[in-house]
Formats: sequence, structure tokens, C-alpha cells
Amino acid sequence: MSVKHVLFAFFVCLIWGVNFAVMKIGLEQLDPYLFGLVRFSIVLLLLLPWLKIVPGAMFKLFLLGNLIGGFQFALVFLGMDMTDHVSAMSVVVQMNIPITLILAHFFLSERMSYWRTGGVIVSFIGVLIITLEPEILEEGIVVLIILAATLLYSLGVIMMRKITAVPVFQTQAWVAFYSVPVMLILTFIFEEDQLSQVLNLDMVGISMVLYTSILSTIVGYGGMNYLLRRFPVTLISPFMVSVPVFATISSVIFLGETLSGKFLMGSAVTLAGLGIIHFRDWQLKRKSKVIANEGS
Repeated sequence: MSVKHVLFAFFVCLIWGVNFAVMKIGLEQLDPYLFGLVRFSIVLLLLLPWLKIVPGAMFKLFLLGNLIGGFQFALVFLGMDMTDHVSAMSVVVQMNIPITLILAHFFLSERMSYWRTGGVIVSFIGVLIITLEPEILEEGIVVLIILAATLLYSLGVIMMRKITAVPVFQTQAWVAFYSVPVMLILTFIFEEDQLSQVLNLDMVGISMVLYTSILSTIVGYGGMNYLLRRFPVTLISPFMVSVPVFATISSVIFLGETLSGKFLMGSAVTLAGLGIIHFRDWQLKRKSKVIANEGS
């Protein structure tokens, strides 16, 4: 990966990390499924020009839209609404990395090198250090909900690798298209007073909805889709372990959560694991260039 792609991957993770605090603030004004409905309705309106039939890919887009869209976010919004520990749940989300790597091994034939495997292991030691905080154990049902959401996202990542011929914005438009009815049905079954909630949104609530719609969904998921089309899942997924670092920092700033020494140590170990992965990739890329230049 080039430096610009590495920086872009971290930028996407920064957006997603901050989004945990943003969702929690937004969910103070909207019920979870209503929040999802408003979010995906905005995305669909913005990407409507890209909502075009893709011959031979519509079933895959239907599956993708439900995996990383409606059903995944229905679980995410529900879990975030229930939890009192945003930073802890952001750590649980990182279980998508081993799940994705296992799925990529079986369905995409993407093998893990020793260096990448070692880097992922080091990174997850850092995640485990953070996970040892008692908050996660106190919210068992929320953990299960978030884990179910990560499984759906991991399946969606594999699906994204199967439809690389569909442009990014077109993919995002269909994800939003299939997500809106899911959220609409769920909010009308389980929630009430939807209209009054939307009309009573203040500027903070509106800003939170716009952040999740434009930055987290269009820029974040669009950017991750862009990266997954160009690089193996085994190279992109390890970036995700930086998300809880950004999530916890934003939780401290915006939600008043406190940083523990255990979190700081775990974050340092996690980032060290990422460094192992990408330093080795940079070395191999540089070596291949030298060999190519010598051959010419």
C-alpha cells in the first residue's frame, strides 16, 4: 500500500471511531431504528443519481445491502442505545477482524503471511488488554448484539470483494435503498412518536444525523469499499483495530468517559501490531521495486 492509501485507511477509521460517540449523542434524541431510518433516507437521497440497475449483480447487492446496511445497523443502533460504555463496545466491534480473516481464508483464498499473522496477534493482544475492563462483562446482552452485528459486517466485507465491478457510490446507493425498508418496518413495530421526535431535533441532533449519514456512511463505508476493491481483506482489516482508539478518545472528549492506564497500554500494543504489518509490507514493496529496476 502507498502512504496515501495507508493515511486514507486511518482517516476512515478515525471517522468510524468518532462515530461511536456521535451515535450515542444522536440516540439521546431519536429511537435507534428511527435514527437508522433517517440516516439511510438521507444517504439514499444524496446518492439517488447512482441508483441504477446493475445486470447480473442485483442479488449480490441485495445481500450486501442487508448485511452491512439494514440488519447490521439495526443491531448496532440497538446496542449503542442500550450501552453505557461506548468505548468498551467499540472494542467488541473489532471482533470483525478475526471473523473477516477467517471468512477470507475460506471464501476468497486469501492466505495470511507470518508477518501479517504476527501483527494481527500483537494487535489483538492490545485489544484484549482493553477488553479486560469490567464494563464489557457488565453488559453481556449488549456484547452479544454487537457481536452479531460484526458477523454481518464481516460477511458483507466478503461480499464486497465479489462485486468489485460495481462503482462505489452505486454500491452505497443500493445499500441505502435496501436499508430504508428494514429500518421503516422496525421503527413502526417497536417504536412510537416518530414524527414528533424528528420535528423536535435540535442542531446537535441534526448534526449527529448528518455526520453518520455523510461522513460515516458515504465517506466511511464508501472509502472502505474503495480500499477493499484494491487491496486484500487481510491487508485492510488490521486497520480496524485503530477504531477503538479513536472511539475511546472521542468518548472521553464528548461523553466524559475516563481513560485508564490499561486502555493506554492496550492502545500502544494495538498500534504496534499495525506497525509490524505495514512496515513489512513497505519493505517487501520496496524490495520488489529494487529487483524490478535491476532487471530493467
